[in-house]
Amino acid sequence: MQIHDHIEITAYKDLYVCCYLYYFALPREFIIEIKDKYEIGEKKMLEFQSPIGNAYAWDDETGIFIPFSPTMKAVFEALNRKSLSLDDIVFHLSDKFSKEDLIFCYNWLKKWGKIRPMKQKSSTSYKPSTSEVRSLLLRTGFTQLTLSVTEDCNFRCKYCAFSDLYEYTRSQSNKYMKSDTAKRAIDYYFSLLKEGARYNPKRQPALAFYGGEPLLNFNLIKICVEHIENEYGNCKTRYTLTTNGSLLDKEKANWLMEHDFSIAVSLDGPEEEHNRLRVYPNGKGTFREVMGNVTSILKTGYTKIYCLPVIDWKSDLFKREEFFSGKDTPPVSFASLVSNEPGSGYFDQFTEEDHHAFLEQLKNAKKSYSMNLDHQKQRDKLTLFDYLIGQYLKNIIFNGISIYSPHPLMPFSSACIPGRKIFVDVDGNFHICEKINSFFPIGNVNEGLNFENICELLSNYISSMDKCPSCKVRRNCSQCYPKFAMNGLFLCSSEVCREMEVIMKKAFAEAFAVAEIDPQFIEKEINSKKANTKKYYGD
Repeated sequence: MQIHDHIEITAYKDLYVCCYLYYFALPREFIIEIKDKYEIGEKKMLEFQSPIGNAYAWDDETGIFIPFSPTMKAVFEALNRKSLSLDDIVFHLSDKFSKEDLIFCYNWLKKWGKIRPMKQKSSTSYKPSTSEVRSLLLRTGFTQLTLSVTEDCNFRCKYCAFSDLYEYTRSQSNKYMKSDTAKRAIDYYFSLLKEGARYNPKRQPALAFYGGEPLLNFNLIKICVEHIENEYGNCKTRYTLTTNGSLLDKEKANWLMEHDFSIAVSLDGPEEEHNRLRVYPNGKGTFREVMGNVTSILKTGYTKIYCLPVIDWKSDLFKREEFFSGKDTPPVSFASLVSNEPGSGYFDQFTEEDHHAFLEQLKNAKKSYSMNLDHQKQRDKLTLFDYLIGQYLKNIIFNGISIYSPHPLMPFSSACIPGRKIFVDVDGNFHICEKINSFFPIGNVNEGLNFENICELLSNYISSMDKCPSCKVRRNCSQCYPKFAMNGLFLCSSEVCREMEVIMKKAFAEAFAVAEIDPQFIEKEINSKKANTKKYYGD
């Protein structure tokens, strides 16, 4: 049954109020351009329907979802063909739709048609300058320094990104970062923060430790923290460790907790699920050692410990959800499918039947989640389904809503400006982050960031985004460098994103299906965004 137009529109009124609050909160000349005439025809629209038949459309220019019922669509198309007055609209369409709904749709479209983000160039041939990049990073970059303290690992996980299954990533090795390399990286990072303090004085230093298995080089981790405490003790530095959990014995765990580390453990689920993929070099499962160490930390009452499950097409999602819903497991802070970036051969081992079975299982998981939202909301921690389904659907709805147009230095995709984070490999080379392969260096500990390299990388990446200017979901894009990166070159977005609009259309429908069942699913997020807007920009 189709919901009455006016009810359908007002059901999401708070979402539109939130959008308008964003747009009009800041000085008009800085954020938007208001025009007195309609410009409906220029809008890039992606139409979709929820499972119960309610119609919506995504406007990629402004990042707003609008109700696109038959009345709204008829008024939209009338304005698109010819700029008509309200009286003309009512005269031509009142035999099919109620006058009240026609007036409501006309007035809403009139407001919506005047919203224009500030005009800017979005060209695939854009050539950024070093001064532009440096200036932006001093203001908004350098959010985290990540040290790969070793490439060695005591596991041989079957989906490891550093195995022979991945063409463009490094191989496993027994390399360890030297203390001099680590200290140089830290000193350079803090020098950048000091230089940028006049633009962003509240920026907090963040240091992450990565591997391999970083606890194999635990002594270097302690040296780094001691160095920061001695040299930069006036800065409240946040520390993060990503670990497989097998070496989190009492001594190491106590030290990490004393220094307020956020501990992210790669734990895939119950024993059978975890041991299918995460094993020692001899093939033995690793669950019991990992879970034993995690349990010991939880018993102390320490709360800054999280799980990072990874799934593939053979994963039992419901067994994993039951496991992560238990009281004896940390909350899930991130969940992902095994990497399927360029050069990956991991999924070659699966059949089409495996893929279809996984998609059917995921469909059932989404259905189960949406039918049990009240139960999900009563939990005191995030589970696998909360992240894999709930957070994903919220991101679909809200990620594209913004008062800002994409920055001209990165007009396409969700990729950051290299230098926003700095990843340092064991040899002291700088990279964009831990997820991209090593063919795109952006500097080193001896010479610092190479802004010429960063500009060339940005130029090459942007020039590869050939499909993006015409994409109807460009503002809601979640793609990033690793999705396109090969051996120093980037795949074109026309090759990687061929089905992206189809995929996003389905995702929009799924997200709105949940929101229709339980509007509180999005109301909490709306209220949070309203509060943040009010905090920074006032009433």
